[in-house]
Amino acid sequence: MTLSFGKINLSRTISSEIVLIIKDNLLNGSLKPGDKLPTEKELMEQLGVSRTPVRESIKILEAIGVIQIKRGEGMFITNSLSQFTLNPLIFSLIMHSNNIEKLIEFRQHFEVLLMNMIITETNNIKNIEDAYHSQVKRMNSSLSPEKLANIDLEFHYAVLETTNNPFVIEIGKTIYEIIKPNMIHFKHSSNIERTLKTHHYYLELLRGNIDFNSTQLVEKMIKNNEEMIE
Repeated sequence: MTLSFGKINLSRTISSEIVLIIKDNLLNGSLKPGDKLPTEKELMEQLGVSRTPVRESIKILEAIGVIQIKRGEGMFITNSLSQFTLNPLIFSLIMHSNNIEKLIEFRQHFEVLLMNMIITETNNIKNIEDAYHSQVKRMNSSLSPEKLANIDLEFHYAVLETTNNPFVIEIGKTIYEIIKPNMIHFKHSSNIERTLKTHHYYLELLRGNIDFNSTQLVEKMIKNNEEMIE
């Protein structure tokens, strides 16, 4: 299969451009769920790029559920492709997802907004408390980084749902979909205690047991996340 593509824009990373090419071919119907993609070598030849950006783009597309790799068969567009997977916001954020510092900064400002909404509207936080207690029971060093990241995100999804705001929920899901590959990258068993401690701190804020100061909170959260990925 030969993909339809224009000249690669060198103002962005090559891997990001390849992701956009796949997205554009999906949106214009050239690629459909179940279609087999060209091999790495064929993509390199068609695009005139090296192996490294091709592999980086494949990793991104697999992480967000656009492609599926079948051992011995090749790469395929997933049959479970959804509108969420093709959300233009996801692809826009992907273009900047390699800037981990800005990604951390944005995530923490967003999460402070979530907590402020919940506190201001005095929403019931039982679902968040339940998610936290479930994490305490389930998180352990025998779990894979992927599983630990999924359990971590259950807490944050509970926070999203507690806002009762559909706009915030959808934007939040998009943010976490983008940040998840980075979470898996640094989510090692040694960070379990730190993760649970951070979530307990969030709960204490939501319960009103700690004074809510947005500036101090963002600084604390950013520092915490930077330490986790050092």
